[in-house]
Amino acid sequence: MSTFDGVYGTVCNAQQYMQSIPLVSNPHPSVSCLSRGQCIGLALTAEASFISLFSVVVAFILIGRNVRRYRKELPNGDWKLLKLPADIYMLSLFVFDIFHAFGGILDVRWAHVGIVTLGPYCSTQGILMQFGELGLTLITLILATHTFISALWGVGREACMLAFGLVGFTCVFTVLWVSLGNGLHRDYEAPTPFWCWINSQYNADRLAGEYFWMWFALFASVVMYITLYFWAQGRLSVDEEKWYKFHLKKSDDSLKRPERRHALRLLFYPLSYSLVILTLSLARWTLYKDTDVPSAATFFGVSMLNLSGAINVLLLLVVRPRLLLFVPPAKLYTVGTRVESSRPATAPSISNGSKDDQSLSPTVIDDLEGRSWEPPSECPTNSFGLSPIRPRTK
Repeated sequence: MSTFDGVYGTVCNAQQYMQSIPLVSNPHPSVSCLSRGQCIGLALTAEASFISLFSVVVAFILIGRNVRRYRKELPNGDWKLLKLPADIYMLSLFVFDIFHAFGGILDVRWAHVGIVTLGPYCSTQGILMQFGELGLTLITLILATHTFISALWGVGREACMLAFGLVGFTCVFTVLWVSLGNGLHRDYEAPTPFWCWINSQYNADRLAGEYFWMWFALFASVVMYITLYFWAQGRLSVDEEKWYKFHLKKSDDSLKRPERRHALRLLFYPLSYSLVILTLSLARWTLYKDTDVPSAATFFGVSMLNLSGAINVLLLLVVRPRLLLFVPPAKLYTVGTRVESSRPATAPSISNGSKDDQSLSPTVIDDLEGRSWEPPSECPTNSFGLSPIRPRTK
């Protein structure tokens, strides 16, 4: 356990403390001395990461239970764990959450010893944090974009191969970015100052490899999910002749309260993501500008980011509860056909978007989850999408 009887209430001796001070001759210190309060703050950030890791592990356990339940109740049924693009995106989010959570949990050592130093441990934490954060940001952006396009224009609602391709591209891009940064630069991951991340002398990499994508994903999520909210409320529609034109109208009074409540849940995504990104950006920007702010503000912002795994699990259960087989098999095939107890029901066909069809209204298309009211057919392996599904017009 650390004894804070060193210089200025830290564990550092005089030589270590001088090495931790940014000077003209040493603008990027390789050592960071922590006070007792800062060690407590690091313990809280590590605890937030542990909560996220625990939440994601529980989610995987529940997903395993779901698969077992479907195998038992529908052994010959038309079901798959990854049947829709949103299933693929959510599962990949959880995988990146695990990497990011492990990186945050490594704060335990710094909280214990009271000093952050260069070395393999520091590099490991920086790599895990960088890989997890960039991956989470890109998948969040892809999920929002795919949801927006598939809901408004009905394109790619079952484009599983496209989803796998985008997730694969994200993994390759993230691995290459992190690997090249660490391979081409010396001391790429360094104390910053409370944990290890991209060294402050590589601010261009910080901006291009993370901050740009975070803020772009935040802006895009706010715009697209708010647009989806008005569309689900019946206040916005897409022109049937010109896909790039939108029409505003009065709210659809025929929508029932559950449908309006579901539309409101769409706003949980930009709200939660804004809370995470804004607090993190404020915390790190103050460190970047060397602004004299309480370290507690920094620890709060990073703790919110470290809770992203728990937030993603909560969003899955609240906003997208029909993904990853969380819908009981008995409730999956209950629309349009009567399910016989002796065999699973056949999924009804998807509308082709013509005016004569009783196609789905905006509020019953649960984003990308076709299972919400009409279970989709099995995801084709040789196609990136099906016919568009348009909102019902009256």
